[in-house]
Amino acid sequence: MKTTINQKETRNSGILYLNHRKKSIHPEEVVYLKSYDNYTKFHLKDGRVILASYTMKIFEKQLSGKGDFTRIHRGTLVNLKYITGFEKTTDGNVACLSTGEKIDVSRRKMRILDLP
Repeated sequence: MKTTINQKETRNSGILYLNHRKKSIHPEEVVYLKSYDNYTKFHLKDGRVILASYTMKIFEKQLSGKGDFTRIHRGTLVNLKYITGFEKTTDGNVACLSTGEKIDVSRRKMRILDLP
């Protein structure tokens, strides 16, 4: 039985499991993750939002080799393929996403990403 579970995990290594393996998603569906204390909200490209009961740090480790994910703010991890551009507003910098949403980008991350 244990061998079967390990083989299944190896076969589906591209899948991200949430909420104690009750839900699963493909990393390319994830537009961005937002941290809420000990919870993380996954914002997906189809508009769904899934609340997971783990910290974003755990998911950041899982997503490290599964796409172009990077932190653009202390509590936000974004999939770079969904960023269409950046804007400077009176409140700071925002990233424009292909879903039409705009999310905050910290000053330090703007410098690190080498963006205007």
